[in-house]
Amino acid sequence: MNYVSRGRLLVRGWPRGYRDANTAEQRRQRGRMVRVCEVLPYLKSLLMEGYAPLVKRSGRRVSGYHVAVGAALREWFVPTPQGDELDCARIRLTDGVRGLPAGLAFGREGGVLRLAWAAPLPWRGAKLLLAVRQKGLGQWVSAVEALGNGAAAVDVVLPRAWRGQGVEVWAAFVGSGGRMKTITRYVALPAHAPLGGGTATGSGRTAVVVRPPRAAKGGRVRSAGRRRAAKLNGACRFGLPRCRCEPC
Repeated sequence: MNYVSRGRLLVRGWPRGYRDANTAEQRRQRGRMVRVCEVLPYLKSLLMEGYAPLVKRSGRRVSGYHVAVGAALREWFVPTPQGDELDCARIRLTDGVRGLPAGLAFGREGGVLRLAWAAPLPWRGAKLLLAVRQKGLGQWVSAVEALGNGAAAVDVVLPRAWRGQGVEVWAAFVGSGGRMKTITRYVALPAHAPLGGGTATGSGRTAVVVRPPRAAKGGRVRSAGRRRAAKLNGACRFGLPRCRCEPC
């Protein structure tokens, strides 16, 4: 198989075979991955902000998002008699260890969620990473909110369908080009939890995060690359001469 990566033409061969040992540890890890994949699509933009890329000894570069996936498999679960369970309180939006802003508090009144803290963050380009879930409806809202100078509160307008129902909230802060990252705070809020405070930023309406389509069991989701190959009528989508791309 020939392909182009970073301007270089590479050749890769097919493996001779595949052997699945299907050990107990493999089954445990696969079960964790299934549970993690129920959450990750809604948090992807936050995790890309909150986790730093990693370069392995082999020189292979791992994106921040995939670093977060590895951390989720290791840290977000608790053992139970029925097997490993995803613990919402263990979800981490960043790989940071700094403390949260002093006085951080959460409130909800009507359709508005408010976060407030004692004083503005002293970081350049500070951002709030926020995820909210309404468990009963299976819906999420996630946002990366840039904090202006002097900001010490943020308002987020939640979907109308969530009114009168409790929500779960995860929040963390990043800044200074990703060098400053806090730990993550998780809270479960009732339908009504007033919180006073001054003028807040980020009062725009938010949209429910739509989960990407998943293939049915035993099926596959057609990728954009395969669709492009079909549209090109067999021509190489990488522009290689005397090569053809066949749709799968």
